[in-house]
Amino acid sequence: MDEHQEIKALFYEKGREEPLSKVGWWILLRWILLGVTILAGLTGNFLLNLKLPLAHILLLCCLTAFLNALLHYQLFTLKKAPSFEFNLVDRITYIQFGTDLVFIAGIFNDTGGIASPLLFYFLFHVILSGVLLERWACFLYVSLVALMILTLSFFEFIGFVPHVYRASFISKDLQDNPFFVFFLLFFFLMVLFISSSLISTLLKRLRERISQLTELEEKLEDTNHRLETLNLIAVKTATTLGLTPRLDLICGSVRELMGVKGVLIRLLDERTNRLEIVSSCGLSDAYIKTGPIDLDKSYSRTLKGKPHVVLDITSEPSLQYPEEIKKEGIVSMLAVPLQGREKVIGTLRLFTSERREFTQEEIDFVSALASQGAISIENARFYDVLKRQDEAKNDFIILMTHELKAPLSAIQGLLDVMRKGYVGAITDKQKELIERMQKRIDSVLELSAELLDIYKWQSKGVIDMALTSVSLKDQIQKAEDLFKLIAQKKSIKISYEVPDEQVNVKAGEEELEKVLNNLISNAIKYTPIGGNISVVLRLVDKQVTLRVKDNGIGISSEDVPKIFNEFFRTKEAKVIDPEGSGLGLPFVKKIVESLGGTIRVKSEKGQGTEFMVTLPRI
Repeated sequence: MDEHQEIKALFYEKGREEPLSKVGWWILLRWILLGVTILAGLTGNFLLNLKLPLAHILLLCCLTAFLNALLHYQLFTLKKAPSFEFNLVDRITYIQFGTDLVFIAGIFNDTGGIASPLLFYFLFHVILSGVLLERWACFLYVSLVALMILTLSFFEFIGFVPHVYRASFISKDLQDNPFFVFFLLFFFLMVLFISSSLISTLLKRLRERISQLTELEEKLEDTNHRLETLNLIAVKTATTLGLTPRLDLICGSVRELMGVKGVLIRLLDERTNRLEIVSSCGLSDAYIKTGPIDLDKSYSRTLKGKPHVVLDITSEPSLQYPEEIKKEGIVSMLAVPLQGREKVIGTLRLFTSERREFTQEEIDFVSALASQGAISIENARFYDVLKRQDEAKNDFIILMTHELKAPLSAIQGLLDVMRKGYVGAITDKQKELIERMQKRIDSVLELSAELLDIYKWQSKGVIDMALTSVSLKDQIQKAEDLFKLIAQKKSIKISYEVPDEQVNVKAGEEELEKVLNNLISNAIKYTPIGGNISVVLRLVDKQVTLRVKDNGIGISSEDVPKIFNEFFRTKEAKVIDPEGSGLGLPFVKKIVESLGGTIRVKSEKGQGTEFMVTLPRI
């Protein structure tokens, strides 16, 4: 397929040119012109008395109509065909020009020859040929038109073909004047050739321009696709945690987009001064097991921050494993640096199984992708380091909590023995000091237990619970018995409102008890003497709602969003209870959410606080 046909095919694919529609339009125009010709012939003879050879004109119109009907049928067949062939359309175009040439020649002869008023219809047809035909075909057609006009004029001049005088608006004397006829022929033929040359030249430049625009459009589409890929990789790597998943994502995306045999990522190990394979795709296990690359032997250019293209692997002396590369079937290679924030951290290599000259656009694109990937790799490394540090911190806290629990419990037991006088009589002052020490140890043990719960949850990601059917009414009754004396000491009135029917939820009994105890103990702790607390249990559709409300110190609007953060405590809470840990409410929230529920808080400073826990009912 030549360039002209490629352009037509491309534009037809993009819906910008409809060759079949143009063929149909031309056939329809021919039907109209045949009708106009017949009508003009009848009018000229019967109304204008031009004495045209009407029988010859009608015969010519009938033959042309027959050919046009065949073309119409061929067009119908083409539209029904499953595939489209431009060669067939071009063939129909040439047949149409041939048909029109014969038809116009006949009409030209029957309406006055060189003096025919239809002479300049040829000019219209020449312009049409310049638009629809290739350059060589257009000049051939114009030459045939010129030859036909000269031949008919010569035959009329020698009397071989009769000349029709009355069809022309030119006087008979001028029509018989050979100089006038020669001048008219010369002028008209010059117009034909100049017009065809201009049209062909303009069309050639237009096609070149179309070809350039098409190439630019393809480059633009390719660039847009690559930008979309860069954006997609940036989004995916930003949302993908861990180094290995990010490396695999980069490898797979580069291989798919660039259409290469394989992709390999090596990262620099500064301790050994080697490049280690960390991710690959499209390569065999045997090649991946080749081992690391010594910086002293190769990659000097790439590690200096410059891309390196190898067209033929066999001619590259810096490769460390040439035999393994040959066995892998690799021919060409592109190596680009993984440029981090401050230095090159590795290389990204693309391998092809055929000789390939990477364009500058491709090199720039892969380099940009590699730079983006390098930043992502550094971020993943930072994430892995922080994750390991966080895990180490959690393990240390869990270990230390266990280690502290045993001696503190032992000290607590010994203090209890001393307080009860089993080791001898003690004074009231000594007893007061022992009780204060026991209270402090209780606070430390409570904090240790809370820390243990929190960091166990963080290390596992979930809270281990033995889920069973738990009665909330029973849990509330236990809490009422537990906090009755404590509330009486502060003259706080606690009202409990529970439904008559049984209310069960699927939960861990111990964990649900922690939720109730924490909310009620906080309400007692931060409610002044003589205050009021209400505990209300309600059934709402298939859910259970627990409300714990007090008229205590409340929480400011600035602190409400932080109340479930680990270790956070308001200034007012620290004044009332300096030894609090700030871990109770965060753990309550984790338990409630693990059970498929929610917890909300409404509070106003100085007016009290209300916690609302919603859990699914069973």
